[in-house]
Amino acid sequence: MTKPRLGLLVLVSIGLAVSASARSPIYRCTVNGQTVLTDKPCDGAATVPASGVAAPAASGPGSGPISGAQTIVGNWSGQTQFQGAQNAQVIEEAHSVVPLVLTFSADGKVSAVSAENGCALLGLWAPGSTPRLFMLDITLTGCRFSGLNRRYSGNLIATFADNSAQLSLSAYAVPIPGQPIRRYDVGATLRR
Repeated sequence: MTKPRLGLLVLVSIGLAVSASARSPIYRCTVNGQTVLTDKPCDGAATVPASGVAAPAASGPGSGPISGAQTIVGNWSGQTQFQGAQNAQVIEEAHSVVPLVLTFSADGKVSAVSAENGCALLGLWAPGSTPRLFMLDITLTGCRFSGLNRRYSGNLIATFADNSAQLSLSAYAVPIPGQPIRRYDVGATLRR
């Protein structure tokens, strides 16, 4: 057999093996509070076939294989830091650390109000590329420091085993020639 034919035969064999493994079912099991993906059914009643392994389907945050224990739907609370910087220098008036309760609804909405700094948060959440990552598109309004009032993008990374999550949002002021560059961010460790 010539080298080109042998190489083609090896490639076809690898392709068939990959295709066969892609069709085998994958199960999402919970072992000691951790989610494990496996090709064997789980022990007991914890078996959840995971055909779309990474995250719920695009049809909505409430659909797909993620179990109820692994959803961000509900209230998450914690001390939240709001801050701003202009040309890499901290804007003191923008800085506050306040208690906040974020509410995530099953229809993909996220909302919160902070009485201490006046900020109201309203926006959308969607599943990210892993079961723990959730993408956020949130607008802040009513903040006492008006520079914080704008649209933010970011994420929430959840650790379902201990019901905690890391919130990270950021926004930039639209760069206008002659105007300073401003960056705003919101961050928190939340619990439910």
